[in-house]
Amino acid sequence: RLSKIRQLESKNGQEYPDYEKYICIINNLKNWIKMNAKVKITEIPKMDLAYVSSIGPQNLENAYGKLMKWATPQGLMNDKTKMVTIYHDSFKITEANKVRMSACILLNKPVEIDGEIGLRSIKAGKFIVGSFEIGMNEFEKSWTGLFLWMNENGYKKANREPFEIYHNNFSEHPERKAIVDFYIPIE
Repeated sequence: RLSKIRQLESKNGQEYPDYEKYICIINNLKNWIKMNAKVKITEIPKMDLAYVSSIGPQNLENAYGKLMKWATPQGLMNDKTKMVTIYHDSFKITEANKVRMSACILLNKPVEIDGEIGLRSIKAGKFIVGSFEIGMNEFEKSWTGLFLWMNENGYKKANREPFEIYHNNFSEHPERKAIVDFYIPIE
């Protein structure tokens, strides 16, 4: 019987650091958001978008390439043009290379579409908006931290899709950082 108790103790002993590690990760993420994000709750109006579908982030750049090739002769590309990436699947549930995404640009006038270009809109609604200036390798951490912030603050994700809006071309940033807003739809 003593050996049973000993086994139990050693088992618990093994689980304990994992829990501490988990708490540590959570706290790191909370700090990350506090240090790197401005977070606000906001109502957004309906947004009309032209888009090209992408399966997996590895194909997103290609999708944006097609979109810009179409948008440029239409006079839709300028300093004010906003790029938007919509996520139709969660990286938590779906394998990363199978996550469905839409590479979009925000439209301010009706357009004619052709080929692989589609039209869609994001419904008006309430969102948590996290504003970041981050490196390409910090997107996942930022999303995870923002979802954590949502849970910690008692908000519930609505059954609509999260998305990102970019405010710069990261390749022109001195530190190659993206100035980006993350939007989580809430009820």
